[in-house]
Amino acid sequence: MKPIICGNEIFHDILEKHFPALLNNFNTTFEEAKLLPRDQRSDPLEVNVVVHIIWNDEVENLADSIINNQIVVLNKDFNKLNADTNQLRSLFKPVAGNANIHFTLASIVRVHTTQLFSVDILGTNLLTEVKHDADGGSDAWDPDQYINIWVCKIQPITLFGLEIGQVFGFSFPPNNLPNWPADSGSPNADEDGLVIDFSVFGANNPNTVIIPGTTDVLAVKGRTPVHEMGHYFGLRHIWGDGGLLGPNDCAQSDGIDDTPFANAQSNFDCDKTKNTCTQVEPFYSADVPDLIENYMDYSSEECMDMFTQGQVDLMRSILLGPRATLLGDPSAVQDINNHSAMSIFPNPACDQLTVTINQSMSSNVDIRIVDMNGRIVSEKNEGLMSGKNQIEFNLGNLQSGIYLIQIQGSNGIENEKVVVERN
Repeated sequence: MKPIICGNEIFHDILEKHFPALLNNFNTTFEEAKLLPRDQRSDPLEVNVVVHIIWNDEVENLADSIINNQIVVLNKDFNKLNADTNQLRSLFKPVAGNANIHFTLASIVRVHTTQLFSVDILGTNLLTEVKHDADGGSDAWDPDQYINIWVCKIQPITLFGLEIGQVFGFSFPPNNLPNWPADSGSPNADEDGLVIDFSVFGANNPNTVIIPGTTDVLAVKGRTPVHEMGHYFGLRHIWGDGGLLGPNDCAQSDGIDDTPFANAQSNFDCDKTKNTCTQVEPFYSADVPDLIENYMDYSSEECMDMFTQGQVDLMRSILLGPRATLLGDPSAVQDINNHSAMSIFPNPACDQLTVTINQSMSSNVDIRIVDMNGRIVSEKNEGLMSGKNQIEFNLGNLQSGIYLIQIQGSNGIENEKVVVERN
């Protein structure tokens, strides 16, 4: 079977060889973040996400419903709201953590391109083309304020003309954290973020993915972006990156105490009998099996269902430290794109909802009501006039719950939450 690879391993190797000097060292920041009092790390942390859809073939131009669904998956998995969390083995339930990190979709940017995005494992290519307008991609929104996610078709890895594997995603951690190899961060600030292959973005993605070198279908549950978001917030693979590009033994650590040692990654399966390192784990005071349910393994996405508390503490510390600028004023979403102010009334609502747009976003907008599973339950296309515009929605067919009101014009998306309450 040709390997499916998280591109971080390849890109770390490229960075170490070709980009030896990058940003200032975050060693002390990392240590200080781990020592923050727990009560300072318990509040919800809100971040804004921009999804860039860079497409060549129409099948790569993913529908808004798929993008919304992926944001839902991120929010469920980072807040321990995923339904499959009950599949976690009882041994590990006490260490399962809730990151309390919330993702808001600030905008969807679509770019039709003729560029092909290929990984050169012997060169210096970091797929930079996908991140720049001039190269057939899409320029990043301010990486200090937004998490940029570029979604495109990543071409298979080839070596001397032979296809040898597939990268489905990669991202950069903050630079020079002590649990990472030196200079693992983004070589340029405007290239920071996640890159995801279009076929594994969204749990409702209709594209069938065949595991390279087999006839087996890859389970796609939206966990590739969850995995890469973990890297973005400083997490390493739970086996400490030994066994593929590094040493294959039980001495490699991801720097997190409550993730058991493993000598190599899972092979996209759900083998709960796997125990590749038989030493006594200091954290557990026992020999415990590999934690294949963890988002930072290479197990099947059907088996992934948790971060550990140690991983949660690190991610929140990184978000409160090296990535703290992401926690800035959410109103910047509107300011950067000249979005129109949107108001909704009443909220909570029962049968009727009025959406008011105080100034035109563009000549035409799509207005949607999206449920918490990313499904569009009502949609209208409106031509707006200057001044106030009011759009009415009948909510009689909706169940009680939280919904997202989305207005999309040529400049991007504005979001508001509404609560529907049935009498």
